[in-house]
Amino acid sequence: MAFKLIVLSCLLALAHSAHLGVRTPFFGSRIVGGEDANVGQFPHQVSLQWGVPPMLALSHFCGGSIIAEDWILTAGHCVKAVSNYGTFAIKAGKHNINKKEANEQMSEVEKSFIHEKYLGSVGPFDIALLKLKTPLKFNEIVQPIALIKAGSDTTGNVVLSGWGSISPTNRPKYPSILQTVQLPTIDLKTCNASIEEFAKPSPLHETNLCTGPLSGGYSACSGDSGGPLISDNNGHRELVGVVSWGMIPCGTRGAPSVFVKVSSFIDWIRDITGDLPFKELRYVERV
Repeated sequence: MAFKLIVLSCLLALAHSAHLGVRTPFFGSRIVGGEDANVGQFPHQVSLQWGVPPMLALSHFCGGSIIAEDWILTAGHCVKAVSNYGTFAIKAGKHNINKKEANEQMSEVEKSFIHEKYLGSVGPFDIALLKLKTPLKFNEIVQPIALIKAGSDTTGNVVLSGWGSISPTNRPKYPSILQTVQLPTIDLKTCNASIEEFAKPSPLHETNLCTGPLSGGYSACSGDSGGPLISDNNGHRELVGVVSWGMIPCGTRGAPSVFVKVSSFIDWIRDITGDLPFKELRYVERV
């Protein structure tokens, strides 16, 4: 019988880490089971990139979400992983991550803010904000996304996007085109019980959000870390989660994908960014 090693893992683009100057966590997200997104389908999606130009070109290692013209929301472990040398930047308006595109925008990161309670690797409070040096110019394919109301719970189906590995094995395979998949949310109790089938004690926290399906085949994967999980109700979109961690191999039966629950961090985001980003976001109060 073949033995399948399953580990809890932050979802950095692990295959890129050695030459990106990224310190790979001991644990280790592509969208497994997804499909190609349309150009401009997710205008809030950005790629976090690192390099040492011109010797080493900028390269994708995590995702993020535009929440204002000069603010990006991402995962804490993505920011912790970046080396203190080289260029740390984001690219917006991307579809094919492996080629220069006419409508893409690039901005270097001026300052980063990791949640003070995040201890690193797989764990709670895995959230960070990036202040950009150059504000983005909004257009049809570069736009902010509204945040879910503070304290709100998310149920039903949600939508994930990213350039993470599409491989259901331990060997990552990264797509060129932005991927997307619809996933069902699962309650925290069910999620925790599922995780404990693989690892005890479970690092799941009340500030996490989980998705299935527990039947396997669909999940976030390495390279999706920091990227957006959104609710999309007849075109009304809200950012509800940030890709945090999961199981390797991705899409393993019984293994959920775990996200930071954005509604638990609205006050923290506001404390750092101020009120202006929320006005730019057309901040949504759920009824």
